[in-house]
Amino acid sequence: MNTKPIIRVDVVSDIVCPWCYIGKRRLEKAIEDTQSSCNLQVIYHPFQLDPSVPTEGIPFSTHMESRFGPNYAQKFHQVEQAASSVDLDFDFENLPKAINTFAFHRILTISLHEGMQAEVKEALMKAYFVDRVDLTEQSAVAEVMAQFGWSTEKTLGILNSDEASDEVKEEMHYFRQQGISGVPFFIFDKKYAVSGAQPSEVFKEIFEKLAQEKQVAAISGDVCDVDGENC
Repeated sequence: MNTKPIIRVDVVSDIVCPWCYIGKRRLEKAIEDTQSSCNLQVIYHPFQLDPSVPTEGIPFSTHMESRFGPNYAQKFHQVEQAASSVDLDFDFENLPKAINTFAFHRILTISLHEGMQAEVKEALMKAYFVDRVDLTEQSAVAEVMAQFGWSTEKTLGILNSDEASDEVKEEMHYFRQQGISGVPFFIFDKKYAVSGAQPSEVFKEIFEKLAQEKQVAAISGDVCDVDGENC
């Protein structure tokens, strides 16, 4: 009988957010270190860093120069170093496009219902940041999803429909109402929240704290108290 406590982690993030990918890796390291004592359930929720980007995308360098100036690449040096520390090869100067991610959040929502959201999340982020694929090309998205058994027809059908749009919009609205304005944002068992790509040790400490709390709750039974209110 499996008696390990179940801990749910809700992650609000965007697939084009570099710190979200780094944070994902750090979270996974913490999960690896604590999975012997806990069962972890991770669910990803949508957030758009820049919903104004058109569906056809914008050359990445053009978009970044408009936001940060011509020396934008220098601003990302720290991010590239942090990515390297978790075995991710980032190269912002060679990213093809800034992209609108709404359709990918729809894919992730559908993937959650199919039981493979975490794997799809990883594949999309790897395609964008590491393989530097132009994900505005629908054929490229279909190629990513083919590894999960999606036919080209299924992927293109979803991309060219409104499937899961309402669900994504509702979730994004909900988390905005909760005051979340930056990602990644991690919520643990709807009890503790952490903003940013924290070190793995921070996540591990939260897992251990929650596991202890759940173990205490599991062995607590009905009691009579001195005031007689429970007897």
